[in-house]
Amino acid sequence: MLITIKCYPAKNGDCFLISLEETEKEKKHLLIDCGYVDTFQKYLKNDLIQIAKCGETLEKLILTHIDADHIQGAIRLLKDNNAERFITIKEVWHNTYRHLSEQKEFEIDIMQERILQQIIRRGYLPNESKQGEQVISAEQGTTVGALLLQGKHSWNNDFNNQAVCMDQKSKVELSQDANIYLLSPDNQKLEKLKNLWNDELKKYGANFNSGNSQLYDDAFEMLLSWEKEKAKVVPTQISATKGSLDELLKTPFYEDDTATNGSSIAFILQIQSKKLLFLADAHPGLIVHSLNEYQNEGAIIFDLIKVSHHGSFGNISRELLYKIDSERYLFSTNGQKNNHPDKATIAHIVARKTDFHRKLYFNYITANSKYFERENWMEEYNYSIHYLDQQPYTLTL
Repeated sequence: MLITIKCYPAKNGDCFLISLEETEKEKKHLLIDCGYVDTFQKYLKNDLIQIAKCGETLEKLILTHIDADHIQGAIRLLKDNNAERFITIKEVWHNTYRHLSEQKEFEIDIMQERILQQIIRRGYLPNESKQGEQVISAEQGTTVGALLLQGKHSWNNDFNNQAVCMDQKSKVELSQDANIYLLSPDNQKLEKLKNLWNDELKKYGANFNSGNSQLYDDAFEMLLSWEKEKAKVVPTQISATKGSLDELLKTPFYEDDTATNGSSIAFILQIQSKKLLFLADAHPGLIVHSLNEYQNEGAIIFDLIKVSHHGSFGNISRELLYKIDSERYLFSTNGQKNNHPDKATIAHIVARKTDFHRKLYFNYITANSKYFERENWMEEYNYSIHYLDQQPYTLTL
């Protein structure tokens, strides 16, 4: 089976279109995240229109977590598609407030409604514009949840309309030859997300967390998209000598503990004998636990690994790297936020002994990707650097 992974230019975000050519006349397509609005407008929309013109559909739209760099483009996609119906979306995976709390039948009072409306009006955290780049923002007050309800989409139906959660269901069948194995989130990660919502609401003087108003969904999505990451520890200036890779390997590891990233939908896509690992921005501790459930003994060799959180070192622990390896690693970021991918991440990936040649794919040329374009390192550690920064932005397996 031919598999293509289109890795769109999504600035510091994620947007992947996976196409499975099961027969010459039958293809299945999965869309993982949508980057920003201009990711959709400049690149993704036309591809989706072409898919529909071939009589094909989008099997799954998987929005991994509530973060602007993953879902702002989905807002424009859903808004345009609700109006134009240019493609059929069979199923959407997206966790929001309604999946975390008991939906009670009662009317919210005026004070509560005002607080929720205030949060919604604030909108998403704006994407930083650098180097004169024009940024197109999502409409203020518009959320994925509202548009899914408006378009009457099948929403988390694979999970009985509850949260996409490995404790709810760990395997979803796409076809006779293709399955998704869920690795994250679990109930504990979703509970942490709910607790963050409660804590943030208290800052507005609110102390309520249950109800069935759509305002809760919208405010939840807007409010949690603002969660800040802690400043990472930056190692001392590293020299450009051969020994600097060894210095990078000494970088202290602090696991990402943000609730939104921890709620990421991460999974293995298994197609016949091929296995692809999509880690979203997930926490490595849970991923290791889930992978041990999937295969207890030994390292798992994947045909492709999408590196977690744009190559942040807080999401790629040594323990995780003991468990996984691949000939192909995929990084999605332009490097303009948090200087991703971290040098320590790349160093830990390439420095392990290997029987095969590792290819590192980047959808942008960044300072840190170029840092590893050293002939002596590439020869000694048996890796190479590749770029998907031009059309067709595509990897084929």
